[in-house]
Amino acid sequence: ALYFLLGLSRSKRYLTLYNHARPFHVIGGVSKREVTALKRAHGPEAKVSLCFMWIQEFIIREQLSGGMGKIPGAIVSRCFQFNSDGMKGYNDCRKVSQIPFPFPHAQ
Repeated sequence: ALYFLLGLSRSKRYLTLYNHARPFHVIGGVSKREVTALKRAHGPEAKVSLCFMWIQEFIIREQLSGGMGKIPGAIVSRCFQFNSDGMKGYNDCRKVSQIPFPFPHAQ
């Protein structure tokens, strides 16, 4: 782990080995339909966006079906805001990691 975190090896092969060594368990599992949708998504950003939309859809369905109880709309909207703040943080981190620092400022 330290080898990867220090940036000594960021090859695709090493990254795959690193991720397989630390599986992320999903409560309730992942359906075959969800696995297919994730495989069809192009790139990691698309996969994150797809999962984000699934979470948003889950909140909407639970609210409409009454599965969340009698929660006021203001509290439910706060759930959406919290999720969107997390997605904004993800996109900000992605931009920082992918956009190179301007050369004149790096000296």
